[in-house]
Amino acid sequence: MRVRKAVDPLRRLISGSFVQLDHWDDREGSRFQQELRALSPDHWRQMLQDMAAVGIDTLVFQQGIDARNGMDDIRAYYPSGHWRVPDWMRGKPLLYSEIVDEAERLGMTVIHGIYAMHWPDPYRYADRAIELAGIVVRELYELYGHRRGFGGWYWTYEYPPGSVSGRDCLCKLVPAVRAVADCPFMIAPCADRGICASVLQDIDVDIIAYQDTVGLGVEPDIFGRYARADRLRSLERLPFLYEMLRFSHDGWQSPECPEPDYWNYYTRKRGRTALWNDVEIWEFDHRRELIPAELSRITAQLDLTAPYVDKQIIYQYPGLMHHPGHPVPVGGERARTLYETYAVYREAVLAGRK
Repeated sequence: MRVRKAVDPLRRLISGSFVQLDHWDDREGSRFQQELRALSPDHWRQMLQDMAAVGIDTLVFQQGIDARNGMDDIRAYYPSGHWRVPDWMRGKPLLYSEIVDEAERLGMTVIHGIYAMHWPDPYRYADRAIELAGIVVRELYELYGHRRGFGGWYWTYEYPPGSVSGRDCLCKLVPAVRAVADCPFMIAPCADRGICASVLQDIDVDIIAYQDTVGLGVEPDIFGRYARADRLRSLERLPFLYEMLRFSHDGWQSPECPEPDYWNYYTRKRGRTALWNDVEIWEFDHRRELIPAELSRITAQLDLTAPYVDKQIIYQYPGLMHHPGHPVPVGGERARTLYETYAVYREAVLAGRK
């Protein structure tokens, strides 16, 4: 019989979240896009305080750039010298910086997205992708690199590093970004695509937050996930997936190690690649719109992966969790219910009752 080791309760709890000033896809975010864009700097400060109240200490901006209207109409969420802010940010052009200010005041770590969901495919157009990312990295580092809570870069494109496209573009991109500003580098591919120790050495990133791939659409089957892992199997396979990922990540050995174990081996000067879980707290409805999942499913995701991961972050708080006392009802009743029930669950875990 297999015996599990005791798990640190904090690994069973959410401690980070992706954030966006607005959702990158208008259709996906249609249930909360209007309210999210309407948030004032003070509303965002309150939202960050609500996040901190349930243990969130790390923010990951999914993208620093909005290119949904094409390459001729690129907008920057942060104060850029190259691109204007989106039209809906008129009257609050420093919103990104004000969010970073509040995060710093709360003691949070902020990881900045350095690409855009609608920018060129970085595998097919690697040189152009490196050029564009370089502009963003330079500007963000000048603005925020000196901040106490600065946590480095998030690469927005989600190609799996175990594929040729993911591996090859990261092998080109990561050194180019480090040459501009050598900071922690994070990616977030899908957990069900797998990875091996040699790829971890090749891509040389510092954090991989694996999407747990539990977020589903049933009809239509948006990503083709339901055909491969329905509601039961999407949860059932998590321990196996993350145990294998942990095995690869734990293959790191110091370059100075006199007798490496070459059966599971990679080395990086920066140390072991951290293994985070990107907990999908959403599912799709029949219109391909995001809605919050129920707490019972999310706690299963947390518990099943906790023995193997270093940190649990969610996709995403804005629009999918929301304090009921916040003046702007972003995400509606389901988002408020998820916040309330998770807060109660978190207290129970910390008190040892769960």
